[in-house]
Formats: sequence, structure tokens, C-alpha cells
Amino acid sequence: MSETERDKDEEKYAKHLVQNYTHRNIGELLDFAKPATTAGQKAAELKTDFISDLMERILAGEKLATKRGLDSRLLVQFARKIGKWTKVGSSLKSEKPLYEYFSNFALFVAQCLKSKTASKNSDIARLILPAERTDYKPDDSNDSRRIDVGLAMHGINASVKCVSLNSYADMLCIAEAKKSRALDKDALAQLFLYSVNIYMRQPNRRYVWGLTICADEAYACLMLNDGFFVSPAMRISEPGGRKMLISWLVQWSMCPEDRLGYDPTMCRVPNSDDADVGGSNSDKVDDKRYTIDCYDDKSQETTTYITKRTIMSADDMLGRHTRCFVATRHSGSGTESSANEVVIKDAWSPAKHPPLEDPRDEIKLLRKIHDTFEQDTPDHIYPNMLVGSHVRLDQKDKSVIDTTDAIFNAAGVDRIDPPSDPGTTSAWKHQPLRAHRRIVMSPVGHSIKTVQNEAELIIVLVEAMNCYSSVLSQCGVLHRDISTNNILVVRDGKDTIPRGLLIDFDFAVNVDTHERSARPERSGTMPFMSIANILNLDTPRTALDDWESLLYVVCWLATVGITSSHRVPDAELGKKPIKYWRIGSPEEIAEAKRNHMDSARIFQSNIVEKFCAQYKLLPRFAIALHKALFGNSNCPGALLGLKVYGGDSSDDDDDDDSFNGDSGDSGNKPTGGPNDPLVKRNAHVDEILANLEKVLGKFKRKAITVL
Repeated sequence: MSETERDKDEEKYAKHLVQNYTHRNIGELLDFAKPATTAGQKAAELKTDFISDLMERILAGEKLATKRGLDSRLLVQFARKIGKWTKVGSSLKSEKPLYEYFSNFALFVAQCLKSKTASKNSDIARLILPAERTDYKPDDSNDSRRIDVGLAMHGINASVKCVSLNSYADMLCIAEAKKSRALDKDALAQLFLYSVNIYMRQPNRRYVWGLTICADEAYACLMLNDGFFVSPAMRISEPGGRKMLISWLVQWSMCPEDRLGYDPTMCRVPNSDDADVGGSNSDKVDDKRYTIDCYDDKSQETTTYITKRTIMSADDMLGRHTRCFVATRHSGSGTESSANEVVIKDAWSPAKHPPLEDPRDEIKLLRKIHDTFEQDTPDHIYPNMLVGSHVRLDQKDKSVIDTTDAIFNAAGVDRIDPPSDPGTTSAWKHQPLRAHRRIVMSPVGHSIKTVQNEAELIIVLVEAMNCYSSVLSQCGVLHRDISTNNILVVRDGKDTIPRGLLIDFDFAVNVDTHERSARPERSGTMPFMSIANILNLDTPRTALDDWESLLYVVCWLATVGITSSHRVPDAELGKKPIKYWRIGSPEEIAEAKRNHMDSARIFQSNIVEKFCAQYKLLPRFAIALHKALFGNSNCPGALLGLKVYGGDSSDDDDDDDSFNGDSGDSGNKPTGGPNDPLVKRNAHVDEILANLEKVLGKFKRKAITVL
């Protein structure tokens, strides 16, 4: 996929967010940014009244008497631009004048707050100042898009002027401008496209604010994990609209940082660009580092860590916003050792109420795995949780669990669970419950993309699936999200054979160790989800769904390339049938997989023959996995009524990993009924798993021989 095609896809996705996840005209939205105390809220109202009255008097041409700490000359200068903004009407020829108009509005408010602070008030926490550059590409952007206006936080003693703001990492929020009121949806789509970069560059953001400016109308926007809320229009041509925008800037200047979307338990280290970090010179160290307070619900103690490098950043406006870091204990000395490194995972996971009693809590599942394997240590490595708990915030002099409810309750609003009927229209308060969880674990792994060849990849995958099988059989935990992100490479030394580590039990569930199945529910990561999972077929989820995901992981990596020297360009990947595993609706993706998996001939010609030409083991490995999964004589294929392989599907120790048969397309549409092979195979789970385990053992031996 070219950069242009990728931009088009992202723009289409942003419009999808506007259409399906955005709630307009939310009158209560300002309450989400209000100061925490009644006294603070009253002070914010008084300051808003004062600034609004002052602005209206200047716009009316009144000359101000000199007051202590009030620079009337600057205010008049700012007001000239604001006055022009009040007269633009519903549209203008270009959006560019709006950048200056809004910037001067923000400076007017900051100047007034600074003067009030200088006299006797100390309840101003910060000044909100605009960037000196407009219509620009931030230095840490990974695309060519240009934001219109950035806003940053500065101390109350800062000079009131446009400031240097060159990176998303330093932005409070973005203001996106359009030349016409009619372009308000386009402005929101642009805002969503840009704001994801704030999530990516600021790991301590729980949520993000933003502004859109459409001619003479401004809107504030709150962006949460599952929905985006937009304020009523603030019409700058009217005194009431101007006062409302003043109120937003005042409250952002006075509220606690957690109501700006920041996580107070994760703090950026001052001057971390120059931090002294121990360890190998080959270890990449992040320019911007954070201290993270990690509370453990078992010991009820808090340990502070300092990040060393980021493994995963939040890269979507929706969802869990999972971040992972390599970190060490924070000694406070400024020098951190590379010894005793840990991984910290921070995520907003779907939860049930109350979160502490949620049986699907990843913390509970990892503690169960830890306790089981501490008594009976397995041969493979596993995610060993050291610290785990829900993140806690101080609100109204008490500690509360950081959840979607906590965000709503701070605003005095009650969240409501979404309706169970998907056809029911949801109100803005209908938001899923999420819980902010933080886990510290070992060992430290690296991306699966760090393997050096196909033999190493096979060994890593085999080890990870050995862990998977032990966790299922001994702990009764079904993982349900095998993907390239959730299998890491662990090396004990530079020249040692790598090991595979299975991580991320966010979608995992407790299951009966005998039945080893879970109720039907869609979970996982595209393009690695099993067909039954994608379609949410009315059949239990078993280990076979995760093994099917493993097959897709193998096929995907073998197609795109496992090392940088083998990497297939996006444009070339777009010509291969495997692209349909990630493009289209869930039904379209599932149909593509059914067709690719059903026939021996089609699987080989459409998928295996498109692997990178350098690979010799991976094609045979994929064929063997496919044969075990889709070649059982009792439930062959992936469509209806087809037989893919002839004879017994068991995989013995000979080297024949070729197909034993062929079949054409059936033309039948998948129904998920009793004749669906994906339903029928659940009656043969143990037999199919035994064959899959043989495949793993066989190819691990082959890979070790190659190494």
C-alpha cells in the first residue's frame, strides 16, 4: 500500500469515526473539565465573567483604565484580531486567518488570567498558549499531515505569547480550522486523524481534548476510548458564544491535570533527553522517559519504575490504548542499571462492574498462571507477573479506580451500559466500561520482527505455543488472541537460540480444564482471528481457534518478510490475496479466509506460493499446520461438504509436508450450521491438537538443525 493509499484509508476511517462514534451537542461536556472543588468551580465562573466582560468592553471600543497587573495595551492588540473573527460570518475564502484569530483569543484569556494571578489568586494551575507556528508538520509526526494550531501548557509565570511547540509530545491539544460552518464534520475527521499522534507520543494520556473552528463557530471535543463527544456550537459573532469559549480556556487553565486527560501516576522525567542510562550501546533508549507508579493489589505497595524504551504505543483513537515499556526500578539517582529490567503494560481493558470482581481481569489470570507455575515450573518461559493492579486516582480526598465511570463521575455524570440490542440507537452516555490496568512482568522480550531468519521464527513460535498449551491445560486459561504483537523474542545471550514468550492475556478467559472451551464471543486481532471468531459463529471457542490464528501469523510473516532485508513493500503486498485478510467487513474477511483455507490447491497457490522466495522451512511449516487444522477426515475444509485431504490427516515424522488432495470451490455460502466444518471440528479437538503438537515438535527439530 502506497503512502497515498494509506492516507486515503486513514481519512476514510476518520470519517467512519465521525459517522459512527461521535455524539454532538453535549451540553454537559464542559463539566468534564471543571475544577475539582466547589470553590475552584466558583472561582472559574468568576474569572470567566471577568474576562468576558473585559473582552466585550474592549470590542465595544471602551478605553480601559489602567489596573495593576493588567496590560491593556496587549489586550487591545489581541482584541483587534478577535474583532475580525466576530465578523467573518458563516464562511470565508480561506481558513488561514482563523489561525491568527483563535491564537489571539487564547492569548487574551491567558493575559487576563495571568494578571488576576499576579494580584492575589493562586488557583490558576497553568496558562494555555498557542504555538507560534501554524499549518505545520510536527517534528515527531510519522506522516506528512499538517496541523493548524497546537496548544501547550505553560507555568503561570510564563510570558503571554505564542510559544515554540514542535512536537505532538508537548501538546495539550490541537485546534483544527475550516473556512465554513458546513465543513464541521471534515474538521472533526481531521482532528481525529491528528489527535491519534498525541496518544502515540504521550503515553501518560488517558484521553485527549481538541477544538474545531469552522468560520465563526468553535466546538470543543472530548475523545475517549469508545466515543467522541462534541460541545454545542460556540458562535464567536455572539457574546454568549465568546463567553463559552472563554469558559473552556479558563477551566483548562484551572482543572487538575487528570481532567485534561493526563495520568498523574505517570510523569515525564525533566530533561530526559540527556538521561544517563546504563546498558549496552545497542539498546535504544527513548528520548522522553517517564516514571511510573505501579501499585500491587496483593502486597498493597507501590513501586516506582523509570521507562527505558517503548515497546508498544497507542496507535488508534479507539480501543485499549495499550502501551508497553521496558523499565527498571527508579532509584532517584539519575543513573539506571540495565540489570533487572521488566516490562510494564498499561491498558484500558474492557471490564465488568465492579472491576475488582471481573473474572476476566488479566491481573487475576496472570496471578493464577504465576501461582500455578511457581509450584510446578515448566520447561518453557511464561509471563511472570511481579506487580499488578488497577490504576488508582485521588478524587475528592479518596482513592478511586481509574475507569470510564471515574471519568464520568468526576463530571457528575452517570455512565450507562450500551444497549445489548445492536439495532438500538445509543445515547452519548451509553459507553462500555473500561478499567485502567497496569502490570509489571518479566522476562523482557523483543518484537517478533527481531528474529534473524526463518528457523529462529519457527523456534519462537513453537515455544510460545508450548506456553499456550501449558497455560490452557494446567491453569485453565484460554488465550484467544494469538497475533504477531503477542509473541515476543527472548534471548539469554547474543549467540543463543531464541525463546518465544506469549503475552497479553487481555482477551483470555477462565475455562474448564476438561472442556477447554469458551462461549462464543468475538475477540482477537485482525488479520489473525479465526474464521469462527470473525463471524462470531454460534459454536464454542476452543484451542483450535488460537491454533488457526497461529497459522495466519505464519502465513502473514512469511508473506510480508520477517527481517528488514526480506520486507515486502506495501505496494507489492497489495497485489497478494492475503491482503483480503485485513481489508473489508468482518464477513468479507471471513469469506476470503474460508476460500483460502478450504482447498489444498487454493491454499498453496494463493497463500503459500506468495511467501518470500528465500524461505524454505516456512512453506512446509504452513502446509503442515494447515493440513492438521483443515485436513481432518471427519471435518475437512473450511466451506461446506468438501474433502481437502485424502486418507488420514495425522502428521507422522516423515518429511512429506505436501498436500494429499485437491478440491474445487463449492460455491456454498458459509452458514455456521451443523454441517459447517468449523463447527464439526469441535467434536475432534483432542485429535486435531495431537496432530498440531506433532507438527510443532517436528519443525522445532528441523529449525534447530538448521541453526
